[in-house]
Amino acid sequence: MLFKIKQALIQTSTSYEPKNWQRAVKYKYGLHPLSTVGSLGFIGGRFNTGAGVNPEVPFFSGLYLAQDKDTALQEHLGQEASPDSKITPRELALTNPASETIVSVSGKLDKIFDLTNSDNLIPFVELIKKFKLSKELMVSASKLSVVKPGIVQTAKSLLKTLLNPDWRALPSNYDVPANSQIFGHLVYSSGIEGILYPSKFTKIPCLVIFPRNFVGTDSFIILDDDVPHPKVPCRLDASNWRISEMDAKEVMGVNT
Repeated sequence: MLFKIKQALIQTSTSYEPKNWQRAVKYKYGLHPLSTVGSLGFIGGRFNTGAGVNPEVPFFSGLYLAQDKDTALQEHLGQEASPDSKITPRELALTNPASETIVSVSGKLDKIFDLTNSDNLIPFVELIKKFKLSKELMVSASKLSVVKPGIVQTAKSLLKTLLNPDWRALPSNYDVPANSQIFGHLVYSSGIEGILYPSKFTKIPCLVIFPRNFVGTDSFIILDDDVPHPKVPCRLDASNWRISEMDAKEVMGVNT
């Protein structure tokens, strides 16, 4: 079944060429903005699992981009105003005192999974909707008086869980990966280079890239502007994707 799931994801994937997209990183990664090390911190990102979720859960990194600076900043800082707040998420992001680095990135990806169209999930859902839940799970749910668990039956309902604004609740409170992180791992382990999805703040397209999957492909991403130092990596491709898993201090000692 896992093979069929991976095949369904691969067959639904498409090529993609981000142009002048934006990447926001903490200032400490300013000399290596193509590093994915930060994505492994704590619980990770929406579509990648961090090292702090659960020691028994495999973690993997992702490189996050957004189509414009405003979205990149909001997604990176993760600010969200309360429903009764007069301050917008963008204003909260701009008031964050942390130093940030924002760079422009372009590239070419052989295979990405596009979540901006729920129809792309139909082949995947057709496989997983046949799953059965164990009696033990149902009994446990009843004893705990929680909502009765079920299996997703439609692409739109699955997309809703993958784009859940409160996706951090599960990994933060229960040491269990969010649905989007589990889906991200399936896409990642299928060899697909990224996932395209809408920002929860602006609905502008965002992209998570898995540089490790550049191996054996012509995929690449590249910084659009001159770098401040010759050793700052300006391109990731099949030949040097490992650089993405180094931090800024490590890479400054590597001849790139």
